[in-house]
Amino acid sequence: MDARTKVALVMLSLLGLPGVVAVARAQPGPDQKKLDYFVGKWRAEVDVKASASAPAAKASATEDCEWFANLHVVCRSESTGPAGLYKSMRVISYVPALKQYASYTVDSIGYAVLLLGQIQGTTWTFTADYGGVKTRYTMKTAKDSYSAVSEYAGADGKWTTVSVVNSTRAK
Repeated sequence: MDARTKVALVMLSLLGLPGVVAVARAQPGPDQKKLDYFVGKWRAEVDVKASASAPAAKASATEDCEWFANLHVVCRSESTGPAGLYKSMRVISYVPALKQYASYTVDSIGYAVLLLGQIQGTTWTFTADYGGVKTRYTMKTAKDSYSAVSEYAGADGKWTTVSVVNSTRAK
C-alpha cells in the first residue's frame, strides 16, 4: 500500500466514521417528532398588509415540507402576487441545548431570518429581536390547516401586523 492510500484511509477513518456513527445515533426525540405536523404539501393565501414602503397585496402560495435527516423539516415555498414570483426556504428544528424550536428562513429577496420559539397546545410562537425591532410569528394549527400572523414592534412596543397566512394541507 503506497503512502497516499494510507493517508486517504486514515483521513476517511477520522472524518467518515464518526459521521456514520453520529448518523446512526441521531434519533428524533418527542420534541422533534412534533415537527411532523409540518411535513407535506400546503396551499396558502397570503394577505400582506400595507406599510410605509409597500401597498397591501394578496398572494397565493404553495409549500412543500419534508424531513431532513429525520430531525429537521425543510420547507420550500413559492408564491405569486402583484410583485411576481417569490421563493423561500425554511428549516424548522428543535434545538435541545436551548429547549426551543428554531425557524431559519432565506428568500429570493435576500432576507435571512432566524426566529426561536415554543409550542403551547396548538400554537407555535417564534420571536426575534434585531437591533430593537422585535419580530413575532404566531401559528395556530388545526388538523389540516393553520393560520399564521407575522408582526413587528419597534421602540414603542406596539405590535404591527405585516402579513396573515391561511394555509391548508394539499390532498
